[in-house]
Amino acid sequence: MRRDKVAVLLICVAAAAGLAALRMLHSGEEQLVANDDTTIKPSAAGEFRGACLQLHTGREDHPWEQYVDEIAAAGANTVALVVAAHQENCASTSIFLDLRKTPTDERLVSVIHYAHSRGLRVVLMPIILLENPRQDEWRGKIAPTNWTDWWEDYENYVMHYAWLAEAAGAEVYMVGSELVSTEIDTDRWRDLIARVRKAYHGRLGYSANWDHYKPVTFWDVLDIIGMTTYHDLGDKTKPTVADLVASWEPIKKQILEWQKQVNRPILFTEVGWPNQVTCAKYPWDYYRSVDSPDPQAQANCFEAFFRTWASEPAVAGYLIWEWRSYPGQITDPRKDTSYVPCDKPAMDVISRYFRAPPPQEEASTSRSAVATGEPAGEHRPVAD
Repeated sequence: MRRDKVAVLLICVAAAAGLAALRMLHSGEEQLVANDDTTIKPSAAGEFRGACLQLHTGREDHPWEQYVDEIAAAGANTVALVVAAHQENCASTSIFLDLRKTPTDERLVSVIHYAHSRGLRVVLMPIILLENPRQDEWRGKIAPTNWTDWWEDYENYVMHYAWLAEAAGAEVYMVGSELVSTEIDTDRWRDLIARVRKAYHGRLGYSANWDHYKPVTFWDVLDIIGMTTYHDLGDKTKPTVADLVASWEPIKKQILEWQKQVNRPILFTEVGWPNQVTCAKYPWDYYRSVDSPDPQAQANCFEAFFRTWASEPAVAGYLIWEWRSYPGQITDPRKDTSYVPCDKPAMDVISRYFRAPPPQEEASTSRSAVATGEPAGEHRPVAD
């Protein structure tokens, strides 16, 4: 059997099993009724303050709850659960779920419920990973040989987790992450978002790459602007917090001028700097200085980010990239050069801002609460 057929079969089998489980969990299909409400759902400033937890294994006994406990204990009010589907490389037309690397639907629902029991809001973010990327490939460069086949698989993938997010009560669902090369296909995205609206009643967002948020032309049908933060903050070898804040100033000005046109709150979906000497200049390149940890540089980058954005009314919140996620993971600041802030000076900075009051009183996040807000206006593409 051809690989693409096997991949589609895996998705169908997983989707069918997942839907059956969800229906059992919620005692009937009536819990998955269509939602025709397309009203844009507002978010309060500073409403989401949390961390991303990658769910990267299908092992039933993996201690996800331990990491949820750690996030809650750090003062967060939100956890973003990141699940992944895979494709072979950028040219592949098939997206598949590797059940060795993906939690079962029942396990994912249980983690969402556990996070709620700890008082955390939940953002569910499905992403695409490349199984065997070729040189310089990443998901932002996806270019399948057949776009129709690729979109069919992607829509099935996103809809599956939309139903799961609805059944489990996740507060926010991201319909995609950093799929730069797909963003030109506005009609496809609009159609997919409309389908998701019929299945999922919470708030919807899309996570754009830090340098590619303006070309996205479907923000008006979403509730939240998702945006990563891997900006180049300057050439200085040992930048101070003041240096970094100064570097943020023109970036912030540009983002906020654009945000006023789009009129949606920003959720920074990946706020992270690797524990490396080059983290301020190359925050996206976690392979650049793997032998040169610099925990103070990492902490300074977080401090500058929060001083710049934590009190900004246009920002619905931020999600730290990323939390530790497996037993025995090395987090010693002298050895670990990953993004993980745990056990490093950056963690003290993050926890302090987690616990700080938001810029204004938070709005209710109850899924049953009436969400008013302005309906989406006429679509106005924004030039880069």
